[in-house]
Amino acid sequence: MARFYLHDLIAFLLFYRGRSMFALAGIVLGIASLVFIVAAIEGSRLKADRIISMLGSDTILIRSSFGSRISFRHIPMKLTMEHYQKIGTIEGVRSVDYFYVKKMTVARGGFSKHLMVEGFTPGTLEHFGYESEWGRFFQSKDFKNFAKVVVAGHDIVDEFFSGKNPIGKTLLIGKIPFRVIGVYKRKGKSPRGTSMDERIMMPVPTYRKFIQAEYRKLFAIAVKVSQKDNYDRVVSDVKNILSRTLKPDDYFLITPEVIRKFLSMLSASLGLFLGIASLTALFVSGFVLSNIFLINNRIRAWEIGLRRALGATRRQILVRILLEASVIAIAGAFLGTLAGFASVKYILPLLEIPVVYPLESFLVATLFSMAVALIAAWSPAKEAAAMDPLEALRRRL
Repeated sequence: MARFYLHDLIAFLLFYRGRSMFALAGIVLGIASLVFIVAAIEGSRLKADRIISMLGSDTILIRSSFGSRISFRHIPMKLTMEHYQKIGTIEGVRSVDYFYVKKMTVARGGFSKHLMVEGFTPGTLEHFGYESEWGRFFQSKDFKNFAKVVVAGHDIVDEFFSGKNPIGKTLLIGKIPFRVIGVYKRKGKSPRGTSMDERIMMPVPTYRKFIQAEYRKLFAIAVKVSQKDNYDRVVSDVKNILSRTLKPDDYFLITPEVIRKFLSMLSASLGLFLGIASLTALFVSGFVLSNIFLINNRIRAWEIGLRRALGATRRQILVRILLEASVIAIAGAFLGTLAGFASVKYILPLLEIPVVYPLESFLVATLFSMAVALIAAWSPAKEAAAMDPLEALRRRL
């Protein structure tokens, strides 16, 4: 009996598929927007956690500002060795490191590629959580002797050495050969979606001698704070030191608070815009659905009268129409969730937000669309249930 009832219910919706699809479209759009909002917010939180995990919750990263020119070949480096030395004297600072970054042509065996080449101080690799997998990291003798040695990521190994152990082999950086002494464990994707395993590191003295002869200006300074309680004070002291000789636009500080604040503002703005669009779509779909059922009451009056004449109660007519609205709502939630997941897959990477598929959003979407559909169909359902059977049957004559 229940199977026949469900078959009859779906057959009716398919018979009036034009009106059903029109009501369904609004629900799908609204639910897709809701799913995308949830995914964007969760993705932003995940991105913040990844950045903080990569930097370390006790880290203050100070970067020279790019200004209007965004290029790793022409970075207006405003941080200086004097800043580095003064920051190192701040009470509560556990360690201070600095590094350089520049895009260079790297080649081997006829294959070449423009890659990020970085000059690191002795503690920088450990500072950012790099772990050795093959070979070793830099030793004090490498810094003293300007050794032409590099540590590379696994993407470099795959691209230049066919995935085989590269220890002792050479890479041509610019026109100078460098020997690979180590490969660090895979780091995966950065919060911006770029590979963390396509990097080449070398000691700072080597970098200065062969890549960029710069001894006074720095690309970035990384500060480790000894205790969490000292973090805010150290940040304030760092700002005071930098503000004496630099303009606010010459540098920027990256801290866990800054990261979370920026990404929460981004997700909030996105959520507000899409939330308004989503609620508007659901409101319009509810209005359309209500009007479609009111029109259906006029068209199917004879059917309703016949059902009443054959023994259907007012309650059964009411439930019947609400069930029709529920089927549309469930179908809209399902299709809207699929559309939302598709937008998450293709749009979030463009926004540099990690892709997250919030499965719980399907339940929320179903409940939300059900509420919209039932509220929209309630008044038409009551009207249909209140029809006089004889009057309804006369409309067919």
